[in-house]
Amino acid sequence: MLARCVDAEDGTIDKYIGDSLMAFWGAPSRQEDHAARACRATLAIADAIRAENRRRHAEGLAPVRIRIGLFDGRVVAGNIGAPGRINYTLVGDAVNAANRLEQLGKEVDPSAEVIALAGSETIEAAGFADSAVLVGERTLRGRAEPVRVYRLV
Repeated sequence: MLARCVDAEDGTIDKYIGDSLMAFWGAPSRQEDHAARACRATLAIADAIRAENRRRHAEGLAPVRIRIGLFDGRVVAGNIGAPGRINYTLVGDAVNAANRLEQLGKEVDPSAEVIALAGSETIEAAGFADSAVLVGERTLRGRAEPVRVYRLV
């Protein structure tokens, strides 16, 4: 379900980690509208999860809950690893910040069916200011400067 939303916006699924999915836009080919693509995929994922939860509710099943973190920035993209164990991935501060935003979702709205948090650079680059609500400035673990955080709705 999530992969379809990422694929529809020409994103790259990096990996599945337990019950998590890591995806990115803008590599290996540059996408000038990468932030907008990521935000559209996020909103499509939110719609898909809500639809799935309506179905689950009708069957008496517990809802699925999901958190998403989006962050724009420079990264290193490429075949990274050690001899005999290399994979195409991203590393860098922006990757860590996106993960921290995903984790921040637990604090911002712990009972949310879907919570998607993004840094201001992503929201501004995407042109999604009208589809986002300012959460406030937060200092993310591993960063000295606070980040202006928005919630995509």
